[in-house]
Amino acid sequence: MSQTHDLYLDNRCNTWCYVVHHYGLDHDHHDPETGKEDAHEWRGAVVGQGTPIRRGLGAISMVKWSPSGDYFLTAKFDGTFYLWETNTWTSEPWSSAGGCVTGATWDPEGRMILLAFSDSVTLGSIHFSSRFPSLDAHLLPVELPEIASSTGSHGIEKIAWDSSGERLALSYRGGGDIYCGLIAVYDVKRTTLVSLSLVGFIRGPGEKPKPMAFAFHNKFKQGPLLSVCWSSGFCCTYPLIFRSHILP
Repeated sequence: MSQTHDLYLDNRCNTWCYVVHHYGLDHDHHDPETGKEDAHEWRGAVVGQGTPIRRGLGAISMVKWSPSGDYFLTAKFDGTFYLWETNTWTSEPWSSAGGCVTGATWDPEGRMILLAFSDSVTLGSIHFSSRFPSLDAHLLPVELPEIASSTGSHGIEKIAWDSSGERLALSYRGGGDIYCGLIAVYDVKRTTLVSLSLVGFIRGPGEKPKPMAFAFHNKFKQGPLLSVCWSSGFCCTYPLIFRSHILP
């Protein structure tokens, strides 16, 4: 079973609505050439009503919901980004001198979000200073000195934070012959501020591999489990187990 979504403006209620088209298999159709039953498409429709959000949503490059669903972040191609709260659906605009947002990931409690930027190897950490639904927050730098000194990179491409909040993985542009195409893994300490300590690098299999996509398993109880899809065609899973997660 698969489905597609159509979005349209309902003038009767002046709100955006969606139609879900479902596709299924009907095995009553017989193919005379193969002698086998063939798939016959059928379609149904389910109509739902969405919440209209029309401010600051042009040219969006990224959307990231907080784990609690209280907030979400939208980033734009022009380098600006917005924090939204879902009680009254209001937002606050932000910007950075580090270029466009290339990655964003929330901490497990949804009280802070780490941002990566296209022209900087310094991450940004947004901390909320008041309870939901307040949008009062501070944007603080999180330095990655090893990325600048060892790899020579000038920008972060992707980031992922595991659900325990203790491991962060990121990829970066460039890196020369030695550090090109690697994933950097950090140990994360969360107190009042976020501090990162480099654990090491992951190199993929194959010829000159580069990480195309990666994510942590959010329900693996033994510790962080990172899966990476490499440009060489391999998809690999790496257990990044802490001592505190080792089973007796």
